[in-house]
Amino acid sequence: MSAAGVLAMGLVAALALAAFQPWKLWVDQTANEAAPPAAAPPVPGAPAAGAAGSGAPAAGAAQGAGQGAAQGAAQGTVARTQEVFSTSSWQSISHGTTTGKVKVYKHADGSYALRLEDLDTSNGPDLKVVLSKGGHETQQNLSPDYRNLGTLKGNKGSSNYSIAAGVDLSQYKSVVIWCKRFDSVFAAAPIRT
Repeated sequence: MSAAGVLAMGLVAALALAAFQPWKLWVDQTANEAAPPAAAPPVPGAPAAGAAGSGAPAAGAAQGAGQGAAQGAAQGTVARTQEVFSTSSWQSISHGTTTGKVKVYKHADGSYALRLEDLDTSNGPDLKVVLSKGGHETQQNLSPDYRNLGTLKGNKGSSNYSIAAGVDLSQYKSVVIWCKRFDSVFAAAPIRT
């Protein structure tokens, strides 16, 4: 075999390894995040973030809000609040069995936090955590109007994902672990509102 042929085979092998990442079949990633902290309610009189339409936090807003919250907490007047909005379990779709709990917390400020607790699923390349409007996921059928919450932090353990205050969760039917690279759904959990 010529040197060019060996080089070409090496290049093809390297590209295949990069695309398929077969070592992820044997290597687990464990996330160990604490439960999401409750969001503090707005402090009266504190400057609002993004004041004056600059798109950036107003000068002193974070410091003022932090001082006000600390003073209120010391006086026992400002409580951090959140409620469990939804709790469900994973339904395995493909690539083995997925277990664990899915919780959505609603904060007093209107934002949400998604928590994956005691997750145990297969690892894979380019795994994402998404909200799906479909609710009837199959191995190759993710609702096209999904919302990507980010890369799966670990195929084992517990992790948190932020959901912005403006997201209307009544429009989404499930939380999905999805392999973007191969458009393959690993598991889904219903959002119960």
